[in-house]
Amino acid sequence: MQYLLTRVDLNIPNGTILQIPDKDDVKQPWMIYYLEDIKASGYNRYIVLKMTHKIKWLGRDDEWHETWAYLYGQEDNMLKDEIRSRSRMDTLYAENLKSSFFITPLNEHIQKDCYFIVGEKPFQEYYRVTGYDIQSTEGVEYVTIDPVYEFDLSEPPEQTEEDNSEDFFWLNGGVDDGNS
Repeated sequence: MQYLLTRVDLNIPNGTILQIPDKDDVKQPWMIYYLEDIKASGYNRYIVLKMTHKIKWLGRDDEWHETWAYLYGQEDNMLKDEIRSRSRMDTLYAENLKSSFFITPLNEHIQKDCYFIVGEKPFQEYYRVTGYDIQSTEGVEYVTIDPVYEFDLSEPPEQTEEDNSEDFFWLNGGVDDGNS
C-alpha cells in the first residue's frame, strides 16, 4: 500500500485502477483502495494498493472476464492437504489447509464457484471462488479462493453417423433413442 496525494477537488472512486509509472517509467497497476478522511488538509490522501496479478475467470454467463487483483495467501500455514476423519479410523475427505484471497475492484461477474486462472502458462494455478465480500469497502471486492485441478474446457466431441450412440449416451443427456 502507498499514498497517492491529489488536489482536493479531484474525486477518484474506490476500485479505480490507475496505471502509474514506476522509477523506470514502466506503468504499474494500482487500485484506489479508499480516501483517508482528513478534514483540515490541502490535498486528498488516497490509500492505493498495488495490483499483483491479472486474473481471468469463466463467469456464470459462460463468458471469460479478466481484471487486475492483489493476490495473497495465508503465509503462516503449510501448503498441504490434510486428511479429515471423525473417528481417526476412516478417511472422510482431504481438505486443503491453505486459503488464498484477492482484492479487486467490484465486479458483478465474480460469484461463488467461479473458476479462476491465475498466471501464464506454464505457471498457471487454478482456483474456485468459495466466498466474497462486496459490502466492507465501497467499490472494492474481497474474494476467498481455493485451489482446484485444471478444468477441461474443451468442446465435447460431436457425434457422427459412424459413431455408436452408446458411446455418446451421457454426452447426449442419457437419452437412448439415438435422436438427441
